[in-house]
Amino acid sequence: MKIFTWKMGLIALVTLCLTAACQAAPPAPSAGESEPAAAEATPAQAESEPAAAEEPAGPAPAESAEGVTSGEPIKIAYVGDFSDVYSFYDLPVRNGAQFAVEEINAAGGVLGRPLELITRDGKNDQALSIQLLEEVLGEGDIAYIIGTTGDPFLAQATVACSQGIPISTGDGTAPTLVGDAGDCAFQLVMSDTIQGALAAQYAYEQGYRTAFVVRSTEIPYTDKMIDYFNESFEQLGGQISGEEQYRIDAGDYSALATAIAGLPEQPDVLFTAMFIPDTPIFVRQLRAAGVETPLISTDGNHDASLLDAGEAVEGMVFTTHAFPSEGNALADLFARYEAGTGSAPDSVVYGIGYDDIYLLKSAIETSGSAEPADIIEGLKQISDFQGVTGTISMNPETRRANKAVTLVKVENGALTFVDQVLPDYIPEP
Repeated sequence: MKIFTWKMGLIALVTLCLTAACQAAPPAPSAGESEPAAAEATPAQAESEPAAAEEPAGPAPAESAEGVTSGEPIKIAYVGDFSDVYSFYDLPVRNGAQFAVEEINAAGGVLGRPLELITRDGKNDQALSIQLLEEVLGEGDIAYIIGTTGDPFLAQATVACSQGIPISTGDGTAPTLVGDAGDCAFQLVMSDTIQGALAAQYAYEQGYRTAFVVRSTEIPYTDKMIDYFNESFEQLGGQISGEEQYRIDAGDYSALATAIAGLPEQPDVLFTAMFIPDTPIFVRQLRAAGVETPLISTDGNHDASLLDAGEAVEGMVFTTHAFPSEGNALADLFARYEAGTGSAPDSVVYGIGYDDIYLLKSAIETSGSAEPADIIEGLKQISDFQGVTGTISMNPETRRANKAVTLVKVENGALTFVDQVLPDYIPEP
């Protein structure tokens, strides 16, 4: 999920959390990093996010068959939002990335050199984030940057590209990010064009021929996703029967629910990119208004708190990055992470941070160099990379990954895996 250039109040932007209301305790900060400042917790975070002082350290790197790492570290910078509204994304990205760094170092590093993740809390403040990033870059020898999910991403990317240092979009899924950022930027996760298209394809395959959409024009995620769905649904032969708009974090969607209930003819399906905490409120009010139309949405609803809406969300389907099914790679990561840290990850975003580091490793090994320019060329050559969140191949022209999207359904009061596929048709951003 990617939401940027917007901060109209403290929204509990909850996405991709899996079996509890927020991410598990993150590993201890890298050397030199200050603890995240206290911030008002989102409703989901308040349930399970421990205070920073209680964060357990990740597993210590261990000697392996290849031996311990030696030589100068390959430095990775990550100025994320670890204490404000986007911490729900950036903290698990950090945790997953740090776990991957420790795992790789324990196995001998990359080209015989250890990885070092340097993190700072930019608190979703653009001026602070850029100041911290420039301070880290000023220390020299930064080979790679993980971008924040928050508002400062494009500013971070401008700094990165001015110095020729590759930067990923982190958990950012907006397809326009890499083009707006510059030639050093890469999107290693699914794009909103892909998840909007798959939502439309799934709807059409269920026999739905008319769709009513609900959008917010406040941010690209809740606006452009509707366009991608509409284009894809109509490409298949479906019809968009109408549209209503809503305000993010409104707290009350009864008027919207009433408007949908009052439509002359109910559509076959509803589609929205609304996300938690708004979705449970909206769906409860929608069902209370007598609307039983099936609902499809996006990755902003991948959180156990969605289930708090009870019967109202039964049957709801949403697109997301991945799902830890028994025996798959993501479930295996979760088990290893819990064994190593004592904390069970409850967000698939851990897998995004983990894959980001292993993609970096692959790029360095492919190019045979940890120089930023060589990493950029190595990232362009990524093909059929088997990540814990799925298979990833890089389009060297767009610098956006071709990555299948996962479908999850609320069934019998639980989140259940449906499928992971690439849609047949993908609209242009």
